[in-house]
Amino acid sequence: MVISVLRLIGLCLLFFFCPQGVASTVDGAPQGGLKPAPYSGIVRLNIPLKRNDGAKTYHVTEDCSGTLVDRDKGIIVTAWHCFDGKMDLTQPPKAWFNGGWQELRLGAHGGGIKDDWAITYLSDPNVVDAQAIPYALTDLVIGSIVTMAGYQRVGQRPDALWSLVQTTCAITKAGDYWVETDCHLETGASGGAVMQIKGGHTTLAGIISARSAQGGVWFVPMSRLNFYFSPP
Repeated sequence: MVISVLRLIGLCLLFFFCPQGVASTVDGAPQGGLKPAPYSGIVRLNIPLKRNDGAKTYHVTEDCSGTLVDRDKGIIVTAWHCFDGKMDLTQPPKAWFNGGWQELRLGAHGGGIKDDWAITYLSDPNVVDAQAIPYALTDLVIGSIVTMAGYQRVGQRPDALWSLVQTTCAITKAGDYWVETDCHLETGASGGAVMQIKGGHTTLAGIISARSAQGGVWFVPMSRLNFYFSPP
């Protein structure tokens, strides 16, 4: 039951539309503490899946964000729950690079909402036209300031454009599975970047996961992936 509730929270949070904490828009510009983000290494992901509700199988396409951490190898980190379902072999997951959708494959992943991380690989890294964001595997301190960035729709219309936005907030709590912040983000930001900026140097500190019960945002620290990534 606990896992089911956590999963429901995670899916509602940054995956689907949730009314609490929605950033308002004025003339198409994001408001509520959000502003355009300048990071080419944070990309849109498009993930076709099959799910079963116990009565029937249905198709969904999840819109998420991901962060390029290795340009030469085409490695993108994102959230596991973006891949929660059966992948459609006729429609592989994709990332937006170089003006089009580029095929991805899923590598290692946490396999559950309590380990909400995934490592993906571009089938052809040569399509990358973005700069990777260096990662850090260090522990994070409560009260530290972080910047979160991911894709969200700007405007209320169904055909509203996706825009890369960011917000700055503080770490409020560190738990067994997530680090909690007082950030506010919405649909499409799942899998996006949590960054620390010190002395003009930006490092990836975590992966956006879900909204907390307090209305902030949980993220998975990059230190949880230290088995797969060497210290930079």
